[in-house]
Amino acid sequence: MSILDLGNAAREVVASERAAVATRVEDLKRQSEALRQLVVGVQEQHGEAVRLLRRMDELLGSAPQLPLDVLGGELRGQRLREIAVSVLRRKRDVGQEIHYTEWLAMLEELGARVGGRNPKATFLTQIAQATDVESVRPRSGLYRLRAG
Repeated sequence: MSILDLGNAAREVVASERAAVATRVEDLKRQSEALRQLVVGVQEQHGEAVRLLRRMDELLGSAPQLPLDVLGGELRGQRLREIAVSVLRRKRDVGQEIHYTEWLAMLEELGARVGGRNPKATFLTQIAQATDVESVRPRSGLYRLRAG
């Protein structure tokens, strides 16, 4: 049976219900947008609170810090691997996955600078050689601390 087979009364009911559903779709769209904006605002507030907390920890002398020799120059090779693994051990549990760009950002937040023309590539090359970490999947960019 198609809409053409329906009587006028049935068509009016369907048309009325369609209008109600169309209104509901628009209401849900507005609610979705409002929630999205709320989430963005909460994320921004979270970031600000994290930065404030870090500054407070620095003032109190309880912020995790890199050794002073790291802050003075660029990291490369074995020293980069050592510092990167040390930072990862402080921030993640064994087996917990992390993308290398997030890992690099953690290092940079602590004041470290990676040497080379392309610091991301240098970092990726070095962590791939670190014995204390393993790639989660080839070409995923995900790594984790090895157990044991």
